[in-house]
Amino acid sequence: MIPHRSSTAWVSAAALAGFTFFPSLAVAQFVEPPPPAAYALQDVTVVQADGSRAAAVSIVIRGGLIEAMGASVAIPADAEVLEGDSLLVFPGLIDAQGNAEYEFPDPDVERGQVRPWAPPRSVQSFMLHRTVVDHLTATGDDLADQRKQGVIAAAVHADGRLMPGRGAVLIYRKDAETPQQLVLRPTLGPVMSFRGAQGVYPTQVFAVMAFIRQSFEDARRDGIIHQEYARDPRGMPLPQWDPDYAVLREVMSGNQPVYFMADDAEDIRNVLTLADEYGFRPVIVGGGQAWKVGERLRRDNIPVLVSLDFPTPTRWEPEKQDPADSAGAVQEDMPLDPAALREKQELENLYSNPARLAEAGVTFALTSGGGNTDIREGVRKAVEYGLSEQAAMAAVTTVPAELLGIPQLVRIEEGMAANFVVADGELFDEDANIAYTFVAGILERGRLGRAPTPGDAPVVDMTGTWEVVIDGQMTATMTLTQEEGSVTGTFSLGDMGSGDVSGSVSGSDLTLTINVVAGGQSIDVEIEGTVSGNSASGDGSSTMGDFSWTATRTGGPGEETRT
Repeated sequence: MIPHRSSTAWVSAAALAGFTFFPSLAVAQFVEPPPPAAYALQDVTVVQADGSRAAAVSIVIRGGLIEAMGASVAIPADAEVLEGDSLLVFPGLIDAQGNAEYEFPDPDVERGQVRPWAPPRSVQSFMLHRTVVDHLTATGDDLADQRKQGVIAAAVHADGRLMPGRGAVLIYRKDAETPQQLVLRPTLGPVMSFRGAQGVYPTQVFAVMAFIRQSFEDARRDGIIHQEYARDPRGMPLPQWDPDYAVLREVMSGNQPVYFMADDAEDIRNVLTLADEYGFRPVIVGGGQAWKVGERLRRDNIPVLVSLDFPTPTRWEPEKQDPADSAGAVQEDMPLDPAALREKQELENLYSNPARLAEAGVTFALTSGGGNTDIREGVRKAVEYGLSEQAAMAAVTTVPAELLGIPQLVRIEEGMAANFVVADGELFDEDANIAYTFVAGILERGRLGRAPTPGDAPVVDMTGTWEVVIDGQMTATMTLTQEEGSVTGTFSLGDMGSGDVSGSVSGSDLTLTINVVAGGQSIDVEIEGTVSGNSASGDGSSTMGDFSWTATRTGGPGEETRT
C-alpha cells in the first residue's frame, strides 16, 4: 500500500492511473497540497469520558494539539472549518486487545529433527523475550478501518501458544509511514496461555501448567546463580544470560503484568492459583466466563480485558424473538430445540458478562478481541444485556487507558494532543456515524448522515452534468442518468483519465463506484454523499486513501424531487 501522507485519494488515484504514464505531466501539474494550518469545529457538544457534557463549544486544532477550546473561541482565518453543528465530540476509543500487522519468523529448525520430549523453545512457543514491536509491519494507512470505527490507540499482544512474547501499545496515527511511528509504548508484559505446543511437549493443559511452574522455578534458580556469581565468582563457571528467564524474573518481581489468555472459569482460577504461587500480576484476556469468578477477581483486584468478538449464532435465531426487555431478558416467540437453547444461553452469558462484572465491582475493559470486530457494535450488545452506557464508555476509554499507562490520550482539554472522535449522534447508537477521527491532530474523515437503506424510494434525481471538486483542488465532470434508484454515467478527468459510473440513490443518499481509467490501468473509487437539488457533497475512498468532494449540477433537468 502506498503511504497516503496528506494527499487526497482522488488525486492519488489519478496519479496511479494516469501520471504513471505521463511523467512530464506529473512534474508540471501535480503538486501535493499541504494540509490546512489548522482545523476548527464550531458549536459541538463535548462529552468527556466521565459523561459530563459541554454544549456550544468550538475547538481549534493546530500542530497536533487542541489550541483553543471553549464557548467563545475565535476561529482563525487559516483554519479549515469542519461541519460541527449538532455533532458530538467523544474521547477516542482505546482497544486493550487490538490488531495491527506484525510477523514473527517461523522457527529456524528442521521439524523432522526435533525431539518431541525436548524441543527447542522456538517450537514450543516459549519466546518471552520476543516483542511485537521488533516485528511490526503495519503503517498508518493499514489502520484506517479502525480509526473510522473510533479507535485511536490499541495494545497489540503477541499471538501464539504457551508464552509467545510481549506486545506493544500503538497509536493509530494516519501519517505514520513506518511501523516505528506507531509505537507509543514499545513493551508490554508477556502473554501466556494454556494452549499447548503443537506436536511437542507440553500439549495438554496439565502439562502446560507443569511447564509454566517449572519455567518459573528455573528462572528463579537462574537468578540466584547470577546473584551468587556477582557476589563471589570464585569456583563458579561464567553463567549464561537467558532472556526468557529474565522476563519471568521481571514478572515475579511485580514490575510487569502477565496478559493471560483465559476464557473458561476453570482456566481463570488456574491463572489466579499460579499468580498466588509466583507473585505475578495477571490481567485476564478474553474472560468469557469471568463473571463466574467475579467475586475473587474483585477481591484480588485482577483486571479483565473482555473480548467483544462474539460468536455468530448458528442455531439460535434471535431476530425471531422479541427484543430484550429493560432487565435484559429475552421473551421467546416459540420453543427452541435443545441445541438452539444451549447456544442461546451460552451467547447470552457472553453478552451479559460485562454487566455482571460491573455489578461485581471488577475492573474491566471492552476490546475487539484482537480481530476486526467493531467495538461499538459489541458495546451495543453489552448495553442491550444490562451494561450501563456510562460503564461502557469507561470500559473503552479511561479504564484501558489507565491499564496501559496512557491516561492522557482520553483527555479532551485545551493544550492536550487532539485525540478524539466526532459523531452525528450518541457514540453507541446504531444509527450514529463517526464523522471525523483525530489522532495526534491528524484528521481521518468518516461519514455524516444516515447510511443509505436499500429500498428507500429516491427523492432526488441525479440526471444531468455535474462539476465535481475533490478536496477543493481538482475538478472533474460526471454525466449521469438516473432511472428509479439506479444511476449510470461517465466520468472525466480531462487528459488525465476517464471512466464509467454506476451506483444508486436511496432517499437523498448517493452511493457511486467510479472506475478511473488511464494509460490502460484502472482504479475503483467509492463515493458516498447527500444530494439536495443541484448540489451534492460527501466523502470517498480508494486503495490510495480518503477524500471529500462537492458537486454542482451544470446541465440537465435539475429535478429536485420526485412525486
